[in-house]
Order: sequence, then structure tokens, then C-alpha cells
Amino acid sequence: MRDTYIIVNQKLEPDPDFTEEERAEFERLEKDHPYKEIQEEVIRVPAQNKPAADTKHDLLYLLIFIILMAVFLVIIFVTQY
Repeated sequence: MRDTYIIVNQKLEPDPDFTEEERAEFERLEKDHPYKEIQEEVIRVPAQNKPAADTKHDLLYLLIFIILMAVFLVIIFVTQY
């Protein structure tokens, strides 16, 4: 990765939302803990011996659910009269 630096010729204005005490605290914290790049961490993933989920019968369960709901709705509509 290539480092890019931008030179700013303008004087930066302090943010009016912060008080002088807050700016001083921020500058103190910035001096105590300077910014540094953190190297990218490689996260190892364990190998899986079997699939995480079994979706073999999902369509069958969906069709059974639709049929049961249709029967339930027919019973509700027929007994209403």
C-alpha cells in the first residue's frame, strides 16, 4: 500500500462545538496515544467436516406448511357462517 500525504496550507479552525478544555484533553490524549498503523491480522477458520445446515427437505416442509395453512383457513371460513 502506498502512503499519500497532502500538504495543507490553510490554518485549521477549531471546531466550535468543543470547549477549550475538551480541545486540550483531546490534544493531551493524542500526544499520549499517537496514531499508528496496525498490521492486518490473519484470522484462521477451522475446517468443517460437514455442512453447517441441512436444507435437503426444506421444500417439502414448506409445501406441508402451505397445505396446513390452507386447510386452517378453509376451516375458519366454513365455520364462520
